[in-house]
Amino acid sequence: MASLTDIRSALKATVKSEIPELNVYSEVSDVQQVPAVVVMPAGTSLSGMACDFNGAMGRGMDVWTLDLYVLVARTDGSLAQRSLDQYVTGSGPKSLRQIIYQNPALGLDDGTDAHAEGIREYGGSFMTAGIQHVGAVVRLTVRTPN
Repeated sequence: MASLTDIRSALKATVKSEIPELNVYSEVSDVQQVPAVVVMPAGTSLSGMACDFNGAMGRGMDVWTLDLYVLVARTDGSLAQRSLDQYVTGSGPKSLRQIIYQNPALGLDDGTDAHAEGIREYGGSFMTAGIQHVGAVVRLTVRTPN
């Protein structure tokens, strides 16, 4: 079974191998360079939990609901939008959805399976380290067996 730390590390390695210029962080407050992705347990999910410990057969797997906060610099509105679009679109060389789809195990060999559910808060405004950002949230579900 992969821990939350294992999943974050595996996501970082998977994303960085496909999009080397995309910085991956564990906390929004850690963001120092954009473009960036911040991997956080979801505040709310369909089940109302960031992790369901009773995924299958009463403790057969953990089901994590994670939010990937995708942040780009807000220097020029149209440039920021084009930059953001390439990460949150359904396919393409910089599409997070496509990268997860092509690498559902995230490099873990324990039966972990990840998939992107969709995006929300597109165009959301974030502020960290005194740099304005624009972004979106990609919802990810990760199932990991016990």
